[in-house]
Amino acid sequence: MKVFLFLIGIAAAGLLGYSFEPSMRYSLTGKESLKGKDSEPTIVIAEPEAKPRNIDPSKFPQERLPKKVTLKGDVEFSDKKSELTMKVTAGSKVNLVRVEGFNVVINPGVGNFEGSVPIAATDLRELLAALPDGPMESEPETETKTEPKTEPTAEPEPETMPEPEVMPEPEPEPEPEVPAGPVDVVAVMKSSIQAGEIKEFSFDQVMDWEAVEEEETFDGESYKIGLLTYKAETFVGVRTIQAKALVKGNKVARWLWPKSGMEIK
Repeated sequence: MKVFLFLIGIAAAGLLGYSFEPSMRYSLTGKESLKGKDSEPTIVIAEPEAKPRNIDPSKFPQERLPKKVTLKGDVEFSDKKSELTMKVTAGSKVNLVRVEGFNVVINPGVGNFEGSVPIAATDLRELLAALPDGPMESEPETETKTEPKTEPTAEPEPETMPEPEVMPEPEPEPEPEVPAGPVDVVAVMKSSIQAGEIKEFSFDQVMDWEAVEEEETFDGESYKIGLLTYKAETFVGVRTIQAKALVKGNKVARWLWPKSGMEIK
C-alpha cells in the first residue's frame, strides 16, 4: 500500500512539473509545448514620443534657451588658439553657446574648446518642448498669392524740339606779320635810363646821344650800338665820360664802358 501511494506521489509531481515548468517539460518529454510559450506575458516596450521636429530653436530668444544640453553622440571639440582637441562621449552635458540655423555651438566647459553639431544631435528640442510656457512652434509655410502691383502708367512726356546746332564761330585769320621797322636806338637808351636800369648816371647828366650805324658782335650775338656822353663829378673834378649800350630789339641788353668793355651796373 505504501509503495502504491509512493508511486502515485511521484506521478503527481511529474504531472505538476510537466504542466507548470516548461524547462522540466522538455527534459521529461524532449518536446517543447507551444501552449506554455504562448501563454507567457508579452513585454511591450513603450516607443519614445515622437521628436518635436516642428520646434525651431533659432526662433527662441537667447534667454529662453537652456544653459546646457545633453549629447546624443560623441563629439570632438577643438581649441583654435592651442590647436588641441578633446572628445566628449554621448550622454554628457555641455554648455549651449548659441544656435546657428540648424546647428548649435556648444562648449564642454573647459578652456576655449568649441564645437558645432546639428540640433538633432542634442536634446535641445525636447528641452524646449518641456518649457512651462510651451514650445514656440514654427508656423507652417503657406503659399500666399500676391497680386502683382500695377504701377500707374506715366503720361508720355511732350515731345521737345531739338535745339538747333550752334555752329562754331570761324577762327579769325592771323594778321599778316608786319616787318619790324628800324629800331630807334636813342629812344631805347632813354627809356632804359628813365626806367632805372642803370645806377651809374642819371638822365639829367647825359649831354649827347648817338646811334652807331654798324652793328657789333658780342658773345656770338649781333647788337645795335648806342653811345652817350654824360658829365660826372670825380675826385679830380668834373669830367666827361662815355657809355655804350648794346641794343637788342627794343631793349638795352647791356651797358658797357667803351674802352675796357666792362659792364656798367
